[in-house]
Amino acid sequence: MSRTIATAVATTALACALAACGSSTGPSAGSDESKAPAATRSPSAAAEQATHSSTVSPARCGVDLGAPAVRQAASALPPEASTHAAWNTDPATFEGNFDPCATLSTAIVSIAGATGSSPQHALMFHRGEYLGTATADARGFTTLAAAATTDDTVVLDYKTPGSCNACPDATHTQVGFHWDGTRVVMEGNPPK
Repeated sequence: MSRTIATAVATTALACALAACGSSTGPSAGSDESKAPAATRSPSAAAEQATHSSTVSPARCGVDLGAPAVRQAASALPPEASTHAAWNTDPATFEGNFDPCATLSTAIVSIAGATGSSPQHALMFHRGEYLGTATADARGFTTLAAAATTDDTVVLDYKTPGSCNACPDATHTQVGFHWDGTRVVMEGNPPK
């Protein structure tokens, strides 16, 4: 029995000694900044880790109209030509299928203070990178034709000017925008 007690005491002493060696408050603890919590690291070390973390994390796939890339693209647009209004950067007002993993996707943005017929731009993205607008000029009543859209083709519906927008028979024109491997190719023409 004395042998069992001696073994237990020796095991406990060894465990305590090892625990003290691994303690971050003991004298043998290293001063490596990367082991310190972010709040206690120097600003440059925290910034370096944040930069490294953001470059290695994969894009979150799926529709995300609130993504920073969409807001940045909308805010970079020049004021709308006919109204001189700024573009709305509130993701709650965006429509579309922006997906940072899609070959081609879009986010449809309208001017600030928009009504149902206000000008809209379809922002085009290749794997999350902003390419430009679908058309040079903004158009009202632009919607995504989701059923006709694929991973590499965005199809937009444009209402024909002068047709009744409240009628179920309103005339629309579908225009495809296809990623051909190097650029977007427009398939069809929006109504004039």
